[in-house]
Amino acid sequence: MAEREFIQQIQAHQGLLNKLVYLYAEALEDRQDLHQEILLQAWKAYPQFRGTARFSTWLYRIGLNVALTSLTRTKRGRGGVLPADGPSAPAADFEAQDRLRYVLQQFSPVDRTLLVMTMEGYANEEIADSLGLNHGAVRTRLHRLRQRVEQLWP
Repeated sequence: MAEREFIQQIQAHQGLLNKLVYLYAEALEDRQDLHQEILLQAWKAYPQFRGTARFSTWLYRIGLNVALTSLTRTKRGRGGVLPADGPSAPAADFEAQDRLRYVLQQFSPVDRTLLVMTMEGYANEEIADSLGLNHGAVRTRLHRLRQRVEQLWP
């Protein structure tokens, strides 16, 4: 029964997984690997899921932890330098999605996550709880991030 419930939840939240993978992995093969690793870690942790938070919040936290661990490994494997992701400057003919990706890549992984979770409609308290941050710190950080986004995307 637990397996069926888990599969239903994962299917219902496939969009969330796709966004995480898209944000934190550039190459198709890396995206596929990251997706599989998130699913594996979520499956391992599922018996401890108590339902005190929304499933999407719980899954987001697991996915973020896996993605950040993957970035750390990638960084170490390439001499501490991540490859340049995306174009060097925004062009007028970017699709909205490409522009959004460009803007998000200007931020650290945690800041990127704060912005994406906000765009997804998560409340500041949920974001803070998911990331293990202070509620006031999230509010302040998001205010500063929004100002920076406005500079990057007028």
